[in-house]
Amino acid sequence: MDTSLLASHCIELLRKHNRVSLGDMGSFMAEETPATLTRDSHVLMPPGRRISFKETETWNDQLLEKAIGSKDELNELLSEISKKLSKEKSVTLEGFGKLRRTKEGDVFFVMDKNVPVNPNGFGLVPLSLSPLPIPSKVICELSTPPSQTVDVPVKKQDVAPPPLKKDRKWPWVLLTLFIFLLLVILMIYIFRDALQPLLEKMLYTPEERLLL
Repeated sequence: MDTSLLASHCIELLRKHNRVSLGDMGSFMAEETPATLTRDSHVLMPPGRRISFKETETWNDQLLEKAIGSKDELNELLSEISKKLSKEKSVTLEGFGKLRRTKEGDVFFVMDKNVPVNPNGFGLVPLSLSPLPIPSKVICELSTPPSQTVDVPVKKQDVAPPPLKKDRKWPWVLLTLFIFLLLVILMIYIFRDALQPLLEKMLYTPEERLLL
């Protein structure tokens, strides 16, 4: 029993359709799958299509009949597959996967790895998310526009020193000078009579003092 032709037709049809019937046996069902992370969260798997088999889907869409070109030839092949499943519990569809029957009589499908059934997945590959050394983002004002950043590994000597504390002594110095000047003015005012001769000598010439 050569199932390679059947397998190739199923693969081609599942690229364009979400369902391909195997007559009274059931149908292959295609389901879109989103991008997912593996259990260890280190690999991002691209979007794809999951292929399963449902015995309850017995409505015949005639896609395989049209692809093979002979209804009788298809029915004969499907009859052989059904008999082998009942006897050996497994049938290999070369290049596509395996149909298996459980002890309870249920049929399920295991697709081979890397079967190209996703027409939108060309060129998509798993993406490794392994941890990388964490760089710091430093804006280079001399050589790089402000909108761009340069990755520079963080080193101990590159760590910026803590900002200098503001000198809090200046307000006290200014306050002390102000109080000192205020005291000087006050003393001059209080002792203005005693200091008048001294002030006259400082402010006037001898000729002006004679006139006073």
